[in-house]
Amino acid sequence: MAGEGRAPLPVVPLPFRDERLSSWLERIADVYLVSLAELQRHVGWSRPALQIEIDPVQTYMERIAAATNSSVERLFAMTFDAAPPRYRSLLRPDSREICPVCSRGMQRPQRLRAWSFAFSFYCERHRQPLQSPDTRGASVLSDVGSACRGAAILSNWAKGGETAVVPVDAAISLLLAPHRKPSPPAPWELARLARSDQQAHAMELSRPCSRPVLGILVPEFNSAVPVYNQLLPRTLPGLRDAPFAERYAVAIGVARLLKNPAAAVARILEGSDEVGREKVMALIDRWPAGIRNAVARSARRTRGDCGRMVTNARFSHQRVHGPSSQDAWRDRADA
Repeated sequence: MAGEGRAPLPVVPLPFRDERLSSWLERIADVYLVSLAELQRHVGWSRPALQIEIDPVQTYMERIAAATNSSVERLFAMTFDAAPPRYRSLLRPDSREICPVCSRGMQRPQRLRAWSFAFSFYCERHRQPLQSPDTRGASVLSDVGSACRGAAILSNWAKGGETAVVPVDAAISLLLAPHRKPSPPAPWELARLARSDQQAHAMELSRPCSRPVLGILVPEFNSAVPVYNQLLPRTLPGLRDAPFAERYAVAIGVARLLKNPAAAVARILEGSDEVGREKVMALIDRWPAGIRNAVARSARRTRGDCGRMVTNARFSHQRVHGPSSQDAWRDRADA
């Protein structure tokens, strides 16, 4: 078998703290001016490095450890093997985000495990935004404070914690729900599109567009990404593959919603049509009783149909419990 019985590689760069296994292996390959595939054949593992990060195989890890004079335990700590299921479901294995300060002067910047999470936007060490090839809509979504708070809430929840008054998955379900019937873009929503492009894509632009609740709590998202170009999934797991602007806007929306759920829901209902209000109320009915009561009290101060709808609604008394924090993921990587 390839790799067995061979002497360890004479020069191996040290891994950075929290560096991904695939990133480190790429940097080792660079030392010998070979591709990662060539290093793989020399050492003797057969699956792509991105796959063994998610699902490491003991035999392959032992071969890599022998070739690099490392311990198997340390190599496992460079993978996502110990990550909770929620966290793993929101990993982006192909992500190439980098910190401009961490990577300064490096031919191949390192990629950290934390940066592979769908809602990682900043380098914690340098407090710098991560650079990404996907810059669509990034300049318009400028509420950095809310994005950071939302990202922290989502990371804590994915690792097994739950400190929000409204369960995080329930909050995201609300943000992705429609607040009114799908409809084609209005004339003002096509203002940034050249007339020639409108004519060339008339068929596509005549199709109904989804109108998610996110657009009410994060109205700048509709400016950052036109409604006809938005790629929001319908469910939480789909956010892993969503573009940067969609994920960033969701983090902002989570922070704004959980800061004052009652006020946020009142605002959502004000901007919803009858169909949207029914969907929103059905989701809120699953929230903890205390929050539902606060929403009802807030609605009594709101004039119009939405206020009467919430006030007259019959909420169930089922309480929603967040997951225990006892399963929180602890970083096992060596410094």
